[in-house]
Amino acid sequence: MDKLILEEEKLNFKTKLDKVKTARAQVMHELETIGHGNLERLTELREQGTGGIDFQMFIDQLAQKNATFNLRDKYRKLEEFEYLAREPYFARIDLVDKELKETFYIGKFGYSEGGPIITDWRAKVASVYYRYRYPQKNVMYEAPDGKQVRDLTLKRTYEIDEGEFVKYYNNDIQLDESEIVIDKIKSRTGGVLEDIVETIQISQLDIIEADPRQVCIVQGCVGSGKSTVAIHKLAHIFFNFSHIIHPEKSILIAKNQILIGYLSTLFPKLGIFDIYYKTLRELIVHIVFREELGIEVDLNDTLDTSSFDLKMITKLQSKIVKVHKQVESRLKKVLAKPDYQSFSGFKYSIKLTPFENISDLHAEILEEILEEKERVKDDPKSMRSWLYKEHIRSMRKLVSELSDLRHEIKHKMMKTLLKDFNINTNIKLNYLNTLVYIYAYAEIVGITVFPKFEYCVVDEGQDVSLLEYAVLSKLTLRGRFAIFGDLNQSLENDGIDNWSDIKKVILEAQSASVFELRTNYRSTKPIIDFANKFLGKFTKKHLPISINRIGHMPVEETKATADEMLSRFNELISADLRNIDKSIGIICKTKELFEITDKIISSKDFDKALFIKLDNTQKVFYLPRGIYLMSYQDCKGLEFSKVYVLGENLAKIDTIKKAREAFVPMTRAMNELCILGIN
Repeated sequence: MDKLILEEEKLNFKTKLDKVKTARAQVMHELETIGHGNLERLTELREQGTGGIDFQMFIDQLAQKNATFNLRDKYRKLEEFEYLAREPYFARIDLVDKELKETFYIGKFGYSEGGPIITDWRAKVASVYYRYRYPQKNVMYEAPDGKQVRDLTLKRTYEIDEGEFVKYYNNDIQLDESEIVIDKIKSRTGGVLEDIVETIQISQLDIIEADPRQVCIVQGCVGSGKSTVAIHKLAHIFFNFSHIIHPEKSILIAKNQILIGYLSTLFPKLGIFDIYYKTLRELIVHIVFREELGIEVDLNDTLDTSSFDLKMITKLQSKIVKVHKQVESRLKKVLAKPDYQSFSGFKYSIKLTPFENISDLHAEILEEILEEKERVKDDPKSMRSWLYKEHIRSMRKLVSELSDLRHEIKHKMMKTLLKDFNINTNIKLNYLNTLVYIYAYAEIVGITVFPKFEYCVVDEGQDVSLLEYAVLSKLTLRGRFAIFGDLNQSLENDGIDNWSDIKKVILEAQSASVFELRTNYRSTKPIIDFANKFLGKFTKKHLPISINRIGHMPVEETKATADEMLSRFNELISADLRNIDKSIGIICKTKELFEITDKIISSKDFDKALFIKLDNTQKVFYLPRGIYLMSYQDCKGLEFSKVYVLGENLAKIDTIKKAREAFVPMTRAMNELCILGIN
């Protein structure tokens, strides 16, 4: 490092840090008006990753008490300043246009004070830092007034630790940027998701910056950061499309509570506090009660929706088309009556549901009745008034007929259609039948109370069935989806086999942007090579490519009996428990192994607050250093510094299904992998 430049950068750093601290103190002073206890509660919700409904309800209650005080914005600013006080920025770019030179210091959040002090990583100009490896001429970026072309004369990266300037280094052609990624990963302990703001790769940035107004499908191999990219994409959308997509009107969907809770740990780190995040089952329950559907459900029954495949969905859609034709025909006959001739020009729209078509005409007639009544009041004794009264009587008869037709659509036609699929609404509906009911209801009656989401992110999208996608399409505005997953990690019977199948149930997906992430940033090269060896026997598609991060060779041991295997595990885990300085995932192949392992660990003398048992129906509080116990079905999407896989005999893998069941647990490991099996 050049000493003169170092001193100049340290001075720049101090100046910017002082401004951040001053701004933080000002916001802190303003927030003191809401009370110290309330502020502590807000901080607690943030630290627990509870950024969804709990946070939103609490902050809304406070906002009502402080109506003239922009509480939501003030708290968000405080959170941003808290982070900026620890690391104001991580990079710098100098752009030159003719004689004009502009310097941008790029941070996780932006800050202006009469001009830009720190540029937010989501700003359009910041894409130059991610897209260009070294200084060069004619770099391009988008701006509000169109494409900009500049010369990148300096690209500089900083190391800043807890508010202290450590060093800088210039990025030039000799620098392999994967080294930066490797260096950042070395300090991670796993157990919680970390942001990748400083190390976003071009392939990831393409996804993050893709237009949210069209469907985005991402095939991402294990460890490619697809879940992290998904949340960064949301942060980018809320920053750049704030006029059309709002966090409180967006949702992140996953199949179980384990993954939902895990993903939510990253939201507050990126300044996202009021987004919805739910499992599919939670969302379905919400729809049933919000729309007052009047059905009883048992969503723990028949979770496998594979029996309702694309052929069945197509059959359901054709039945819905028949209902449209039936209602349109009935309506034409009604309006053909002499008394209703004035409404014979009404145009039935296939874009609306049958119920909505009738309701629109119903509302139009009621409005005209009111207008006619006003005309009668103006001149009650005239001949024209008599005509108005006759017209009102006719319209009331038509309103009555339309009301009957609406009732028939909602109750009789719906029941007839559902009967064709053996669905009886007089008894509790299981998960599969509830999905069918909601889809049919959305198409025939319409979801009217529940507001559509402005954006929907689906994580582990390969495990979402076509029927579930069909239902989600009815709850999301204009196909604004981002779907992330890996076909090599498909363990569910009703998951999808090909991403193109989604286009058959989400109309807007016909023009979807499709991306693939092939690089694994999570695991060491020995772990990836080991895992690929087994899955690669059955498929060569979408296998992860390592960034050549060095590490220990995976340990594989098989014992003659389960007792011997557990005895060996007991020996190994006892050593780990002496100093829990990282996350350790213990993945069990059977329920029995889970229960025995639970007893083994529970009998040890260590801080039990660090022992976390994952249950796919329960949310948990995730820690960067802790012991996590789970079944192999529940480990997907997670990562741990060290992983034990118990009960897996790799020699017995003879199908792609078994290979995936081994591949997914193995690739949860970042640094160490130990597989203990039984002969």
